Amino acid sequence: MSRILLVGDTHDAGFAPLRTRHFAAVLPGAAVLDWREGVAERAVDLRPEVVVTAGNHGPTRAALAALEALSAAGLPSPAFWLDVAGDPFAEAQARAAWDADPAAIAAESVSVWSAALARADAFSTVCAPGRHALIGALGALGRLPLLPPGREPIHVLPCATDFPDEPGPARAPGLDVALLGGFNTWLDDETLLTGLLLAMDRAPVRVKVLGGPIPGHYTGGWERFVAGVRTSPHAARFQLSPWPPHAALAGELASCHVTVCLDRPGPEAELGARTRVLYALHRGLRVLATPGSPIVRELVEAGLVEATPAAHSLPPGGAAHALAAALLNGSGAPPEERRRAWLGERSATRLGEPLAAWAAHPVRTPHAAAAGALATAWLARDRALAELAEVRRSPTYRALNRIHRLVPKR
Repeated sequence: MSRILLVGDTHDAGFAPLRTRHFAAVLPGAAVLDWREGVAERAVDLRPEVVVTAGNHGPTRAALAALEALSAAGLPSPAFWLDVAGDPFAEAQARAAWDADPAAIAAESVSVWSAALARADAFSTVCAPGRHALIGALGALGRLPLLPPGREPIHVLPCATDFPDEPGPARAPGLDVALLGGFNTWLDDETLLTGLLLAMDRAPVRVKVLGGPIPGHYTGGWERFVAGVRTSPHAARFQLSPWPPHAALAGELASCHVTVCLDRPGPEAELGARTRVLYALHRGLRVLATPGSPIVRELVEAGLVEATPAAHSLPPGGAAHALAAALLNGSGAPPEERRRAWLGERSATRLGEPLAAWAAHPVRTPHAAAAGALATAWLARDRALAELAEVRRSPTYRALNRIHRLVPKR
């Protein structure tokens, strides 16, 4: 097999590292680097023949930096597999809805992703709609006419169900709720909290939160949820345990019966994955979820997840009342045999076969005509932003900023 560099997330909390673990399982012998840890410098030492990303923005930026470092060192350009685990432009749209500077978010996503999409030789997405979005992006870059029809190097690699613990037994009916994963831009934290509080008004519902904010990306949903919990009459029935390590999750969930996952409107839900739903099924919990994501719709059709309406599909307050009623209806988890059979079909090695085959014999594809210019523009912008951040950290800037705040405004 070729010398492979896998750039992903190796932290031990949250669900992003699971994609990296699953890719590593089908790429034995690959050098696995966390995107935060000097990937460009390490790449020059490793001299990979193949670079693979697992996950979205961070690994993509690090892989681009590695490719540029290899080029600057006069080393051969490796084949490049780009994982698009959820549409980056839809994610930028969702984040911009909550940010004071949506233009900067748009510029960042276009700068990074146009350079990556122009350069990659093969691609993976988590669902068929994501593949369609990616085909459109490649068309906008002028790459689609360079690819044989029907042989576009875009592979659907759904999220696998190999988790770091053994599957749990199906749970009996109960009122202890677990909330898993990050309070991302797409998560409807407001309907979630309102529905939970309505259920708590009527029954002894308790909630354990095993997720939290996403530093550097979005923290507003978590802050809003926590503020609402603390001012509610049921604050004592919430246990906030942000981001426990994977090894502790099974124990944390031992007393829980049900989990909830609610989408806001927008294409991010239609193009994204819901790993938290898969993990909840793995642990045997009953799952209530809005059917916006393809994976959730598949599970609803299989009778393994209970669909709950999204807020935008009902009059104001309707979705929260529907969630409260569903939580209190007393049903348990789906049948054990059917659940385990479905999960057993989604192993990392089975779903990752296209990646393993390509990495063993990587096929190069024509790059976009503007690939070099886009890479140069991305690198120049990245350096400028890094220099600006350095200036803002300097004692001189901080001193001048304090003086500026003291000067009376006219």
